Amino acid sequence: MGGALTRRGEHAIMCDGDDVLVDLNRVFGNPNSHRYRLAQANNRFGTVPNAPGNFNNLIDAYRQAGLVVSPGWVTYLTLLGTVDATQGPQNIYDIAQFRYNGLTKGVGMRTMIHDGGRVHVRPGTGLDPDVIDSPCPLPQDKP
Repeated sequence: MGGALTRRGEHAIMCDGDDVLVDLNRVFGNPNSHRYRLAQANNRFGTVPNAPGNFNNLIDAYRQAGLVVSPGWVTYLTLLGTVDATQGPQNIYDIAQFRYNGLTKGVGMRTMIHDGGRVHVRPGTGLDPDVIDSPCPLPQDKP
């Protein structure tokens, strides 16, 4: 999630963004932490629409929540949001709704990645946190 190489019509994401995953899990994983409470107080994830270009709204929501969004992460979210005309905006919307709902409920959230496909979310079970599972590497754009 942290590195990317892009060219017009082509892209490759190197899923070496462990720093992003660590920060996401550190901020959203512990509802009792100062950073979680800061994110809760600045929860703008509910304002992200399910529409083209919504990756910009998600990036802004992460920044409002107190996270530093690196250039590689911006590239990843941009590609995730534009990988397909329908699925791209849905991916971003799913992430935003997951964050909004989790912060509103005050529950821990864990972020992980899987190979290709789309964003998946699932509720936690017992002591396990809610999980958001994002694709990386991303599926290639349709020709």
